[in-house]
Amino acid sequence: MSIMNRVAELVSKVLPSRKISGENLPIDIDLPVYDVTSFASDINLSALDVIQWAPVWMTRAERLLLFTLTFTLRPSRYLEIGTFKGGSALLVNTAMNLAESNGRIVCVDPEPKIAPEHWQRIEHRTTLLTGYSPDILPEAVKAAGGKFDMVLIDGDHTYKGVMRDAIGVMPYVADGAYLLFHDSIFVQVAKGLRDFAHQYQKELVDFGTLTREVTYQERENDTPVRWGGLRMMQVRRNINVC
Repeated sequence: MSIMNRVAELVSKVLPSRKISGENLPIDIDLPVYDVTSFASDINLSALDVIQWAPVWMTRAERLLLFTLTFTLRPSRYLEIGTFKGGSALLVNTAMNLAESNGRIVCVDPEPKIAPEHWQRIEHRTTLLTGYSPDILPEAVKAAGGKFDMVLIDGDHTYKGVMRDAIGVMPYVADGAYLLFHDSIFVQVAKGLRDFAHQYQKELVDFGTLTREVTYQERENDTPVRWGGLRMMQVRRNINVC
């Protein structure tokens, strides 16, 4: 039996949560888990090629992190605000394929430019919506079949744009959802995320920026602009996951 067939047979079966004894009291780990005991170290390395060639303005660290988070967290509904050429959607799709996931992808962009050959790779699980966040998000949730459990925001990089996208997505994400913000080191994005995290401090766990690679854009007669950073937060409203 092939590796991927074994994944399809076993990974699709979500195990029930278990009580794990702590030193003083039991800890309820209320998470979906996947039994891969018999093939835990097997992986199709050729599938990782997309990390190198995907047309996305991300550093190596950001590409690897997005791919890894998708593979490990197994999102059922992934939303992308700011798609452009579809490179990040290609990364997410390939990670879902590798995990034999049935996850849905919804991409939102006012002017998407996804090449036909790239769209063919993702169209089986992807809905592309042309428009602006947050106005189009009710349609996005409908296309996904429910609220999102992973979101990548890589849209308007102004302070107002960051706040608009971040605040606007909150009604459309599930409890426990992971929010990823690209270019979190860029000054206006950083300021927006600081204020967003403060405003929603009772509903968010902020893991901070998880990558350290940056790129510099030279500007004539001015200081260079620094781009990069992938910041992660988790929505924690009514859940008690440790």
